[in-house]
Amino acid sequence: MSLESRLNFEKVISSISSRFVGRVNLDEAINSSFEDMGIVSKADRVTLFLFDDNKKFFGNTHEWCSEGINSQLKNLQKVDIRIISWWINQVKKISFINIRDVSNLPNGAQSVKKFMEIQSIQSFLAFPIYISRAITGFVCFSKIKEKIQWKGKDFVILRIFGQSLGDTIELLNAEKALKESQELLRATFEATADGILVVDINNVITHLNERFIYMWRIPDEVIDQKDFTKLLNYILDQLNDPDKFLLKLRNLEKSSKDGYDMIFFKDGRIFEQYSCPLIQDEERVGRVWSFKDITEHQHAEQELRKSENRYREAYERAEFFKDIFTHDINNIFHNIKSSAELISILKEKSESFDNLDEFFQIIDNQIDRGVKLINNVRKLSKLEESEISLKPVEINGILDEAIQFANKSAQEKKLDIQIKKVNNELYVDANEFLLDVFENILHNAIKYNQNESVKIQVDITKALLDKKNYVKMEFKDNGFGIIDKKKKSIFQKGHNKDNNIRGMGIGLSLVKKIIESYHGKIWVENRLENDYTKGSNFIVEIPEIKISK
Repeated sequence: MSLESRLNFEKVISSISSRFVGRVNLDEAINSSFEDMGIVSKADRVTLFLFDDNKKFFGNTHEWCSEGINSQLKNLQKVDIRIISWWINQVKKISFINIRDVSNLPNGAQSVKKFMEIQSIQSFLAFPIYISRAITGFVCFSKIKEKIQWKGKDFVILRIFGQSLGDTIELLNAEKALKESQELLRATFEATADGILVVDINNVITHLNERFIYMWRIPDEVIDQKDFTKLLNYILDQLNDPDKFLLKLRNLEKSSKDGYDMIFFKDGRIFEQYSCPLIQDEERVGRVWSFKDITEHQHAEQELRKSENRYREAYERAEFFKDIFTHDINNIFHNIKSSAELISILKEKSESFDNLDEFFQIIDNQIDRGVKLINNVRKLSKLEESEISLKPVEINGILDEAIQFANKSAQEKKLDIQIKKVNNELYVDANEFLLDVFENILHNAIKYNQNESVKIQVDITKALLDKKNYVKMEFKDNGFGIIDKKKKSIFQKGHNKDNNIRGMGIGLSLVKKIIESYHGKIWVENRLENDYTKGSNFIVEIPEIKISK
């Protein structure tokens, strides 16, 4: 090669190399370089073939043709790579392929020969393109008009071009992948439903997305400063417990552990907070914070729990009512049926009808009992299913009415009810159900008493509990009492067939429910300490209210 030719080659290589430096338009750089290399190498066609990702096909991506040479660019797309398998094997052995006369290719290269003859190629020179040390394509120099033998001194320059092209493609692919990755990360960063905040170890905000700004309602002037400390000052004002939040945050800043917490706002919002350290080269350089708004989710869970509780309570209430009716109504019907059968027997025997009044009285009592049971169930259902309206009620008057009813309904017993009270008028927030409370307690005191004289002492006093005034009522009887293990269960929903266990059934359950609706409470003690056999003391406490006159 003459000095002039060598200088031309070096000038071309220098020019080509400069095209692949800096910000590169790959298509323009390849096309311009192909033209230069084609002229210098005296090739009729310069072609770039690249493999697909699976290396099953290859295609002509770029091409330069000298004057009068037909282009093959459109014809050589998605070509089966097996066609050039001999060619690839040769390149793996000697790093390039140099064919002076295509017509003299060996029998094992017939598919390559046919491939080149289609393109009218007579001589051929190709160098591999390496990306990540793997062959991903070829730069090819072809002679169409005549045969030519490229010399070894030409290979160096042509190989340098192939290597430069491969390096550039690899670099651009890496840059493209990085750009795509960054774009994907940015899009994900902005599209996520979570608010994201990244802070370095110097308390400088390095990243935050629009969702974070929206969730925390951060103004532009705070965002622009990128100062995490100033951001915190704005954030803390929104929280229910800012000191607790700040303490946990400071502990996490010094830690290399992940963090999780629930954040509660003054306006009712609830955030879930995740946090993890930002690690680079095994060193902690900052922390990433993620915030999820779970307000609706939490409220939905609360509503679901309420619904579950309401359903469970409704089911238990239905089961309770069923048990009450199954037991008590069956007893009532049994007593009525027995009395009716006895009346029928007496009529058939034509005996005296003097005893019939007694049986009719039993039937009448049982009907009253059934009516009262239905009323009690209705009252209990109303108490459990709806809001109770309260109004000022004077206790002494209601108690007097209940005592009058007890005296009328217990004429067969000697009844002595005494009242001791601190005031003639005591008011509480209650309703018409208060009468049921007093009647039920008095009824139990009479029913579960085997003494000839039933004595009931009612003491009405005042009590101060938690700086609040209560009206305290104690119903002390001389009945056979309640054993300690049953003192709580008598107020529970249920039914005990043991008639000696007082109050098991709907009665005291209804009483307890009514008293609680008045924000009061009821319990039972022994009338005499440590001896339940001497009678019971039912104690009721209801908040007192003052009535201005």
